[in-house]
Amino acid sequence: MAPTRQTIETLDLHSGGEPLRLITSGYPPIPDAPILERRRWVRENADHVRRIAMFEPRGHRDMYGAVLLPAHRDDADLAVLFMHNQGYSTMCGHGTIALGAALVEEGLFPATQPETVIRFETPAGLVTARIETRRTESGSFEAGLVRFTNVPSYLAARDIAVHPHGLPELRVDIAFGGAYYGIVDAKELGLRVEPSQTDAFTRAGAAITELLRRDHTPTHPSEPDLGFVYGTIVVERDPLSIGEGQRPDADWRNVTIFAEAEVDRSPCGSGTSALLAQAGARGSLALGDEIRNASLTGAVFLGRLDERTTLGPHEAFVTSVAGQGYVTGRSTFVVDERDPLGEGFLLR
Repeated sequence: MAPTRQTIETLDLHSGGEPLRLITSGYPPIPDAPILERRRWVRENADHVRRIAMFEPRGHRDMYGAVLLPAHRDDADLAVLFMHNQGYSTMCGHGTIALGAALVEEGLFPATQPETVIRFETPAGLVTARIETRRTESGSFEAGLVRFTNVPSYLAARDIAVHPHGLPELRVDIAFGGAYYGIVDAKELGLRVEPSQTDAFTRAGAAITELLRRDHTPTHPSEPDLGFVYGTIVVERDPLSIGEGQRPDADWRNVTIFAEAEVDRSPCGSGTSALLAQAGARGSLALGDEIRNASLTGAVFLGRLDERTTLGPHEAFVTSVAGQGYVTGRSTFVVDERDPLGEGFLLR
């Protein structure tokens, strides 16, 4: 008798170099419920699928994934849950960009010219993606720039003095862009946002995140499930240093360390929103201003402060972030019931 094998099919994507593994079949049925209830349900009942798709031997520590669901709220077209090495995100900008492009190009969502609009129900709230769309000579659709309007973003805390183990004393802001991030200036760490310093960023970002999670848990004004520090953004905004090295045409360069010491290859979409909100609250960026935010790969997201708003009692901003997404492949994974490592593992 042949061994029993579980099969999972995926569509693999990326935006800015950051992967997105979209699980297209093999996911268990998820009850129709508000998105945060669904997030809790998959964490308790379907986490083995996350491990299979994200972990070795099929993935790696820095893999990122998603599953699409029917929308629960009436003003959304689709619901999405994002996943990574530690669990489930509340919002993902690079994933929204990659999904927008793939849904148009793979014929998974009705496309219209010159723009296709997709409203995503995410755990953080409603996120609207606008995809530049054109019909090719073959009759298929091609996606260009994808710009998403994020949930309201705000600066939650300023100038927190922290002293993570092995690092100098730092001043850290916490900002929300669909998830909460600690934000620290690269100069305080004596680092430049360059690929050669990835290991140093990983260690520093993980240490800062660990300390913030322990001592500075934020409170979301309406959803307790969103009230945790997701990661740390190390940002370089000095025009003199930006003019040297990688992407001298960028306004900002950043690296985001999130989840369990996962390194974002992209400029991080929700992180860009958090940086925009921080800059808006501190007065260094005005409404309508657009910046070019670069990552370790040299990829650039365009970030813009669109308008002022509120989030509960907080002054906040509507931000939008734009980039491009690409399909990189398709996979069929199997899990042999005899395989003791079949549900995945991580060595580091």
